[in-house]
Amino acid sequence: GDIFIASFRRKSVLKPKSEGISEGISEGISEGLNEGLKSLLAMIQSNPGWNAVVISTESAVPFKTIERRLKQLREKGLIEFRGSKKTGGYFAK
Repeated sequence: GDIFIASFRRKSVLKPKSEGISEGISEGISEGLNEGLKSLLAMIQSNPGWNAVVISTESAVPFKTIERRLKQLREKGLIEFRGSKKTGGYFAK
């Protein structure tokens, strides 16, 4: 009985960690849009011209995360940046 409990406990401890890792990997590889990318795209469609700082502030998502998602959306050809670095913003294509 003791062995069963120990192995069960170990599995339940490891599960969230491995899920997080595989989630991060599949996020980078998958061609489909995950929820984070979908909500970011929707936000840009509703608020054309917002830059990463504004999007991060308005969505309460860390700036680095927004930057990474914006890059993914640009690579997929779904959004584009228009204007200068200081005053420009993102627009859905």
